[in-house]
Amino acid sequence: MYRTHTCWQLNATHLNQTVTLAGWVNRIRNLWGLTFIDLRDRYGITQVTVNPENVQADSAQNSQDAKEQRLGKLNSIKPEYVLQITGTVIARPENMINSDMPTGEIEIQPTEINILSTCAELPFTIDNENPVGEDLRLEHRYLDLRRKTLKETILVRSKLYSETIKFFDKKEFVYVETPCFTKNTPEGSREFVVPARFDQGKFFVLPQSPQQYKQMLMVAGYDKYIQLPRCFRDEDPRGDRQPEFTQVDFEMSFAQQEDVLDIVQEYFLEMTKMFPTKQIKNLTFPRYTRKRCMDCYGSDKPELRTEEMKFTDLTERSKSVDFSLFQGIECLKCLVAPKAFSRSEIEKTLEPVIKENGGKWLLYLIFDANGEVKGPLTKYLTTENQNQLFDSIKIQPGQTAFFQFGTRENVVSLLGALRNKLIKELNLLADKQDLLDFAFVVDAPMFEVGSDGTLGSCHHPFTKPKDQYIPYLLELADKIRSGYTLTQEDIKKLTSMESDSYDIIADGYEIGGGSIRIHDQKLQHAIFTILGLSELEIEIRFGHILKCFTFGVPPHGGCAFGFDRIVMIYQNKENIREVIAFPKNQKYRDPMFGSPSEVDPEMLKELGLKIW
Repeated sequence: MYRTHTCWQLNATHLNQTVTLAGWVNRIRNLWGLTFIDLRDRYGITQVTVNPENVQADSAQNSQDAKEQRLGKLNSIKPEYVLQITGTVIARPENMINSDMPTGEIEIQPTEINILSTCAELPFTIDNENPVGEDLRLEHRYLDLRRKTLKETILVRSKLYSETIKFFDKKEFVYVETPCFTKNTPEGSREFVVPARFDQGKFFVLPQSPQQYKQMLMVAGYDKYIQLPRCFRDEDPRGDRQPEFTQVDFEMSFAQQEDVLDIVQEYFLEMTKMFPTKQIKNLTFPRYTRKRCMDCYGSDKPELRTEEMKFTDLTERSKSVDFSLFQGIECLKCLVAPKAFSRSEIEKTLEPVIKENGGKWLLYLIFDANGEVKGPLTKYLTTENQNQLFDSIKIQPGQTAFFQFGTRENVVSLLGALRNKLIKELNLLADKQDLLDFAFVVDAPMFEVGSDGTLGSCHHPFTKPKDQYIPYLLELADKIRSGYTLTQEDIKKLTSMESDSYDIIADGYEIGGGSIRIHDQKLQHAIFTILGLSELEIEIRFGHILKCFTFGVPPHGGCAFGFDRIVMIYQNKENIREVIAFPKNQKYRDPMFGSPSEVDPEMLKELGLKIW
């Protein structure tokens, strides 16, 4: 064996024992004729204090040769060399005890040092975690993973993974692995395509989630399924996204929404026990409808750790204001910020947020500490208007009111972006980094209109609509199959329908989502029809699951959490790449492997592919 102990195990109970350690040189320094080596492995650090007179040389003809060889060996050792050290455990001098280290009471007095591996010049320091460009870190990720902060995060991730498995195992969930090569059945995001060499012109896709497989497992009678699958989505890059990621994915038969939400809540309460510094704001997770979230915060995953800056609807109030732009508008909302901004601050810092998100202007009223009101709206407000407005929005001296008007969708979206900016700008979360504000967002729309103008599923097409809409949906699908074309009135009605869906959010992130599923074959077929699929398309894309649904389907529902996002939140990271061992960079490229890359032309030929 290369070692008898790891670099965190030894303490005062091991005094006078002969031990062998192996690891990397964290630091090496020479003082008073002695050499101090901090030897590191993934468990911790042990100090080795070297007196050259006591260290055995590999081979020596006489005492002078031996001394020179010992000194030469010590002088050649550099940080990140891999060493094997045998020696005796001794007590540190009392004035050198390090109470911050588990091994701080002892040190090793070595009798033999073997250099197992040398180390080239480092592109960045390991022991001193100075800031380093992300691409340089990712190019040398194996070195980055040696650094204390990232190493600790990866170890926490591993522990959270195993505790997740234990939690669901205690609840009698069955762990089932589902395929990573599957069929193109669009469920929302773009998919990664894998060509089939043995059947040229045909392709597998990598799964966005195991959605259909886990529903089939319910049909198979496995009433509680759990998996931590790898999922793949070809989405635009963002700080909390990666093209491949890990989910905590579970499904339950004979379950209603309350059953699923109870499991979700219990899971997060249990996992949070791993993090003693974390506090949960509400042990019973509050519930918000998606409509309420959008109306009050401009987001379906609002930051709720701060109670400030909830929107006030002023649509009715605006009718009494003599301002032409307010006349005949669909929506007017106000957001009050707890600071009296200057005009220059608003123009330089806040107005760009509105314009970056497609808005044209930002109206505001500044209520300074002296009670004076300033801003572009003042000349349009009578004293009565102003008093009524201030009473409605509850503004106080030293605050600023911001306004947006237009369509409801644009108003809440723009104010939501502004709210997020203000939370950061005003540092409203300064003392709340360890506060977890879990909440459920329920009753999302069943359908939505995409950027291309087509009707799509808000969650995915297997989500069950609220019961009251089912007769209408079945009837509408029958009409479409008879040649009927959806009208704008139909689309308006469809997008107003709510589904039996739920998201779990925390600290401004959506960390999971799910729904009660459709378990009626006829209703599932109707949803595909309403989404614009022809009978042939339905058969090609979803014939397998419709066939499955003819063989006795239990009512079922489930949820999936983004495991990487969970680790990110628990570890107070702002970027998902900081909690994944080998992530892609912000452009979804891998600087270490140089991927994506070209492939051998012969491989393309074998696959029946050609680059145009």
